[in-house]
Amino acid sequence: MSSEALLIDCTSHGQNYAAVICGHLVQNHGHPLGFIENVSDRTNPQGWCLACEYVFTQEQEMTDVFRNFNQMAVVCIECYDSIKNKHNIYPHPSV
Repeated sequence: MSSEALLIDCTSHGQNYAAVICGHLVQNHGHPLGFIENVSDRTNPQGWCLACEYVFTQEQEMTDVFRNFNQMAVVCIECYDSIKNKHNIYPHPSV
């Protein structure tokens, strides 16, 4: 598998790097659902909500049950950062 970042065409931000999040974060426009970031490599950003984290913990890996629940969505990195900021319920550490 390549470690190079994938580029996509975002309707809001144009050509940009791709990121993966759960469908719940894309579909929800109400209260924050929590945001669990799963990798620290900026060439492969991934995140999901607390409900997905619960299912992942129960399944202990990315099983078909988890994938079906997760409803993976590909977004650009700017959309990813915006969604992350909206749904992150943990306070940021002081600098």
